[in-house]
Amino acid sequence: MSDGDRPTIHVVAAFTTDAQGRILMVRKHGSEVFMQPGGKPEPGEEAVDALVRELEEELEVRIDPDELASWGRFEADAANEPDHHLVADVFALRLDGEVVAAAEIAEARWFTREEAHSLGDRLAPLAGRMLELPEVRSHFRPARFAPIETERLRLRLMTLADVDAVHSYQSREDVCEYMLFEPRTREEVADRVEHWARADRIGSESDYLQLALERREDGAMLGHLYLRVKSLDALTAELGWTLHPDFQGAGYATEGATALIRWVFDRLGLRRVIADLDPRNEASIALCRRLGMRQEAHFRQDVWFRGAWADTGIFAVLSDEFTG
Repeated sequence: MSDGDRPTIHVVAAFTTDAQGRILMVRKHGSEVFMQPGGKPEPGEEAVDALVRELEEELEVRIDPDELASWGRFEADAANEPDHHLVADVFALRLDGEVVAAAEIAEARWFTREEAHSLGDRLAPLAGRMLELPEVRSHFRPARFAPIETERLRLRLMTLADVDAVHSYQSREDVCEYMLFEPRTREEVADRVEHWARADRIGSESDYLQLALERREDGAMLGHLYLRVKSLDALTAELGWTLHPDFQGAGYATEGATALIRWVFDRLGLRRVIADLDPRNEASIALCRRLGMRQEAHFRQDVWFRGAWADTGIFAVLSDEFTG
């Protein structure tokens, strides 16, 4: 019987680890199979809300939704419902300390990876799939962004009040020379800032932040920094920057990017930051080198850029070598 012919069960599940890297799994009453904690959302209930509720009901733990990192949607055979197909929205969670088996849970135990694998047929198919994912995924820590202050700068989320400031440089030919877009109208900038202002959390792969780079002494917006989770499996983030020409040459981009890279390593638990740029952009290359980034690749004519083939340069720095 194919998946399409079988009844489907939709659930939410938490791949939960502790400081020692052990994995929390639960066993329901009347079953010998261990699985990730979670359950079925109620009608109209969002996945995150359902998981927070299930964890409180099953384990008597209260979770801040911001602590959950989305790993995406996975499919497997249902563990306790024969001939059923399981579709699960899986979130990663760091949880230290003991938990209490409650409601329909008969047992909640912490397993090393070796112990979990040794369960054999007593390991739920979905739990087995989660163990196949790179172990380092669990090092990632989701975070809602809060302003970062340096000696001269404040890195903060954008607001609609920033439209004119962003338009003042994104409308310039010299600023857009190496960008993947042409100079933008104010309406185009306003549309993008409206979306950027809503991006305030890093909690899954491809989540991003567009952060205003503000001078503390007078509140002037100098430009902005871009951050995106490129890969959870590789614990890698991508960094970008744009500064108004009037504020270039004073070290603002270096100061702001240094603080943001440190936040990526210390707060998010990622281990690698890259910059993807046009090799003709000498100013950005110089900034990469000031940040301690090395050139790792030069791809020849790999992108169609404004009517011609162009090259791409990749610079990167690892957490254990970053000195900023």
